[in-house]
Amino acid sequence: MMTEAESEDPQTAAASADIIAAEVLGVKKLIPSIKVVSTPTSPSLICANYRRGYAVINITLNFPSDYPKNPVAVNIENTAVIPSGLKKKLQKELNDVAIEKASNNAQQQVAAVFGRLVSFLDTNLAIPTDFPCGATSTKCKSHIKKAFGNPDKRAAIQSFQQSNSLHSYFAKAFGTDPIHAENNNNTGNNVEPLDPSPALEFLSHLGVSRHEVHSRVATALRSAIEDEIQRMPLPSAANGGALSGSRGSAADGDHGHRSLLRLLGSAWLFRDVPELRPVLICLLKRLGENTPVIMLRTLGAKKGDGSSELKYADLMSQLGPHLQRLVWEADWDAKVKSADGTGNNNTMIEEELTLRGSSLMADFIQPAVKQYVNDDILVQSANLAFVGGISERRLATKSRRMEAKESDALGGASAADDETTAGALASIGVGGSKISTKGAKDDRSTIIPSSAHAIKLIKDTVGRRPKLLGSVLDMLISEYAMSGGGIGNIHSMTISERMEKLLKDGGSILGGATNLTCTLVADILLSFGQLPRSYEALGILARILDAAVQGGVISDNAVAQIQGCLRTIFRPSDSDRSQSTPTTPTRMNNSPTAGTGGSGKKIKLSLKNIPLSKTFPDHPVDDSEFESKLLKRILKKAIMQMKENDVQGLFLNPVTDAIAPGYSSIIKRPMCIRTMEEQMMQSSYDTIEDFRDDTLLMFQNCVKYNVGENGQWFRTEAQRQKKLWKEKIYPEAKSKLSSESKKRKAALKKAKENDSSTTGSKKRKPPPPLAFAPGMKKPAASPTSDNKDDAAISNLSVKDVDPLPPWRYKRRKKEIEIPSQQCLAAMLLADPFVVRLLLDKVEKIVRADVMKKKSVPSGNPLIPSLLQLLNIVKISTQLCAMKGRRVAIPDAGLKQVLMEGEDRSLSYETLRNFLPLFTKLLLDVDLDKRTAVGGDLHDAATQSLLHRPDTIDAEWDGTSSLQDLRVIVEGALIHLLQPGNTNEVALQSQFPRFVNALEKLSDGNMMNERPFFMSLSNVLLRYKSKLPHSTRDLVTNVMIKWLRLGTDSSATNEAVLCSALLECFMHLLNEWSSLGNAVLPRDLFLNLSEQAIAAADKKDDGQKSQLFASLWVNNDAQFAPVKAQYLRMLSSTPDKTASNWKDKMG
Repeated sequence: MMTEAESEDPQTAAASADIIAAEVLGVKKLIPSIKVVSTPTSPSLICANYRRGYAVINITLNFPSDYPKNPVAVNIENTAVIPSGLKKKLQKELNDVAIEKASNNAQQQVAAVFGRLVSFLDTNLAIPTDFPCGATSTKCKSHIKKAFGNPDKRAAIQSFQQSNSLHSYFAKAFGTDPIHAENNNNTGNNVEPLDPSPALEFLSHLGVSRHEVHSRVATALRSAIEDEIQRMPLPSAANGGALSGSRGSAADGDHGHRSLLRLLGSAWLFRDVPELRPVLICLLKRLGENTPVIMLRTLGAKKGDGSSELKYADLMSQLGPHLQRLVWEADWDAKVKSADGTGNNNTMIEEELTLRGSSLMADFIQPAVKQYVNDDILVQSANLAFVGGISERRLATKSRRMEAKESDALGGASAADDETTAGALASIGVGGSKISTKGAKDDRSTIIPSSAHAIKLIKDTVGRRPKLLGSVLDMLISEYAMSGGGIGNIHSMTISERMEKLLKDGGSILGGATNLTCTLVADILLSFGQLPRSYEALGILARILDAAVQGGVISDNAVAQIQGCLRTIFRPSDSDRSQSTPTTPTRMNNSPTAGTGGSGKKIKLSLKNIPLSKTFPDHPVDDSEFESKLLKRILKKAIMQMKENDVQGLFLNPVTDAIAPGYSSIIKRPMCIRTMEEQMMQSSYDTIEDFRDDTLLMFQNCVKYNVGENGQWFRTEAQRQKKLWKEKIYPEAKSKLSSESKKRKAALKKAKENDSSTTGSKKRKPPPPLAFAPGMKKPAASPTSDNKDDAAISNLSVKDVDPLPPWRYKRRKKEIEIPSQQCLAAMLLADPFVVRLLLDKVEKIVRADVMKKKSVPSGNPLIPSLLQLLNIVKISTQLCAMKGRRVAIPDAGLKQVLMEGEDRSLSYETLRNFLPLFTKLLLDVDLDKRTAVGGDLHDAATQSLLHRPDTIDAEWDGTSSLQDLRVIVEGALIHLLQPGNTNEVALQSQFPRFVNALEKLSDGNMMNERPFFMSLSNVLLRYKSKLPHSTRDLVTNVMIKWLRLGTDSSATNEAVLCSALLECFMHLLNEWSSLGNAVLPRDLFLNLSEQAIAAADKKDDGQKSQLFASLWVNNDAQFAPVKAQYLRMLSSTPDKTASNWKDKMG
């Protein structure tokens, strides 16, 4: 049949013969069904056969002389058993296996060939065409035709099923009665138990492999178990979250719950068995909220040894977002209980409840928080505490919270959000997540801010779970306490050192970019949607402040509304009032008694009198939550109808390659009823059209895969179900959705009309009180009206502005809420974009009202309230460090004349004693401009007709603790330096006045006023090349002076060299240098940089600084920003000059 291959070397041929003989012997032992029919005298040709059922497959193997260097050639001889198309495919695969082995110089090609032969036949289910029960059997066709000759088709089918079932044939073969004849068993024979062994043997004769039988049986059993789990009744509280199933009685629900828990205990033992894992997942999804807490905590367990990877990461990735969130909640509850059990009321922050802790939420949220606070645009904007006009103060806050749908409408979103999500999942060992990323486009033309990606990730993580929202906010409170507040040298401090400094000095009002955690809190509250009841006051406060930030100004009415929200949030309970300690024993002027919460009319939560779209431009006016629930309910019914229509379960479960060979290579987007059901429960469908698209895709996949004559039945069944779905199921669902939506809109419209009209005889329960409005008396009840409506927040105006009474109280451990509402309210005020609006408003009131009307600051109704808000910002880091254990509201300064020996509060000092001094400073500055050359009083000043007293340096003594006054003076200086607000000559007199005030207010330590210096650089760079040299010299000399004063204060030389002052100074010099030598010559640039180093390290000019050189060489992290500015200077300097400068500085 085949010619013998020639052998070039007898020794090589002999060696090859030995190898072939050994391989053949090994294969015969490994696969007994293989028999070597003949072995010719030459070892180059071997004929063998493989028996499979009733069929024998004959193959020949032709070996080359240099085997195994070259592959063996395989040929299949007979075609009666295997169809021609399948034969060609098999022969190709066998030769490919041999070639692959030969390319690696590997032996055992014979074993590989026969192993592939067996697996191929098992996979492709080759059935002998000459088997008696085959498709071409005449006897089989005759038998079926005779059986259906009965005119009663129903009885014929039933009789045929009983007499021709596999079970009946076994009963006849073994002399027993089939199971369906048990009730009519008169023969005395035993009922056939249907031992699986004969069935398996019979199926093997049909060419069905044992593995395929087990796989199909397991799939059918698993599907039956999952369906039974879905039908199991649960208590009514759990049915709402179930995939399917009807509500039963309470007893049935409890029984079903206990049954599922017992099954869960058994299924957990087989969690590592891939075939049984879907049952466990189905159980957990069915139980939902009723899943035992201990099971949720077990799922969230980590591997240990400090690893952040989950022990059951693969299982967690298959649970879906709802169960994942339940696991995160259980883990967070465990951490909170652990902290409560070991914590002390005097300790500040428990490490486990922070972003640096070991909770699952911390692992998942930390990347998003880091991405948000490092957003370049936000950082640059937050560090500009003082800007020019209203257009610069306006901020498009919507861009920070841009939704995926909005980004799609703008042309697509960046892939950064998906990468961040994947990174967060990978950090805890979860390989994938079912959190929806639907809507992502391939077009990346529009760049979405990284802050929007971070917000999206947090929203997808939290979902609609209030407890997870609370955990995120609580971790942000801790993060702000540990990294916010604008405290200098924070990275060089331990947590205990920072907490000690916080409790002693508090944070900074101008936190700048370090306070972006507060901005994140505002964005989370604004993007969450409908907040839980306990967060409603915070939500209103966030929307009021956000509307102000978008408009670039805080209105007088907004101040009253902010106070209204704060009164509810900070109002102590009865137990708190008994513990409250007034800041001073004196009475408050025009304020309620301290600690009583005040008297007056309750202000309810309603905002009905003013449309939300006008009061809060960013508030979504929609009914998305109701629409989502309605769509979910309607789709649930439609899916149940699809299940009932699919009797054979053809589309019920996902299709695998084991069931349908090559399915994954043909169908790129598989879809089934179970998948759509899960997406429905996760609220992944935004519209009913999304559900329609998935259903049509499911039917399309079936038709696409099942081609040819063998797929005719599947295509017909798909068309039948598709027709029923298009004609009945989908139209009914769409019609129901439309009608229910119209009813909802009509009801909302009617409710709105009722609210706008006078209340009738029907009594309505008023919402809970939001705040107390001091100074407002409750009107007498009308005898003809039962209207109990109180004034709404939106009705508060400037006449309602009144500072909050000072409170200071300590809470018991059981009364502490997580998260603390007071801490969150303080963080909302500490948002850097809100702080700059408050400072701007104070300065404008002083300029426009106090100075023009020649009044005292304390007489203005708004200034005390604004100063109180700024002081709440100052203590916000202290409040967050205490995590709600101690709550305080600072005094507003509105006290009566103090008695001798009584202490003045900081607020009193600012408002009563030193704010008039600030007014005097502004008047002096204005007079300096008028007496300078070109001013209207210049002639009088030169003729000595205008006598001005000398500046008294001591008048600002004792102000070093008045941080609120310091930031107001800083803002006034930035305003003065704006182009057009002064002139070069007048500035020579004006600038020293501000410098003197700032040195007294800061006690000579201006090291870490980054927002002030960035604002200073920003305003000076507006002059561009027209910057007067005298102004440049004033600023540089003062900043070098402040560097030297820093070393005279408590700051170390290293801290000054790493300070924000030196970094901003070098940044300003670099920017000036980029404008050309007309602004800053190169030699002066290098000289100023040397003077700055000498001043920071207390060296004489020109003297080397060993500390500077040490920080440079050691690449100290705190010194990195300063080093980057010096490197920028050297990069723009000629190499020789730069080398000389380096040598000079050591």
